[in-house]
Amino acid sequence: MAQTISHRARWDADAETVYRTLVDGDYLQARLDELGGKDPALVERSVDDSGARVALRHSVDVEFLPGVIKRFTGGDLVLDRVETWTPDGSGGYRGTFEVTVRGLPGKLTGKQSLHDVEGGSESTVEGSAEVPVPFVAGKIESIVNEQVGGLLDGEDEFTRRWLADKG
Repeated sequence: MAQTISHRARWDADAETVYRTLVDGDYLQARLDELGGKDPALVERSVDDSGARVALRHSVDVEFLPGVIKRFTGGDLVLDRVETWTPDGSGGYRGTFEVTVRGLPGKLTGKQSLHDVEGGSESTVEGSAEVPVPFVAGKIESIVNEQVGGLLDGEDEFTRRWLADKG
């Protein structure tokens, strides 16, 4: 059975400002440099009036991984992540995300949104991890969710600092 991930963040800036930040090339590269682990990469970035598509590569050092993950990856946990965003017609944005982990079957997929709220904006991420491996699937799904949740928390903090510095 797939495990779910749910993440929310509030921002002091409006949705348009946060969106422009989240898809900005300089911001993405700086975020990867700080939080991306070994050999992070901005693999793809396309932004136009219809929305955005961003592909990123992150990693978690093997020394921080439990044995059940090491058996599959043989080394660092490498996360390949693709995000899409499109305007929702009300000043906010909706999108999707997919995270695959090299060496592990399965993936983490879901939806994301960004919209204005009183005093700023709010982003949400809702998804589920599914790893079709008998006996250890739940453990692996839990670890992937934990790693992605920690990454999202770190990205939120980085984004707050970026917005404060650039705002």
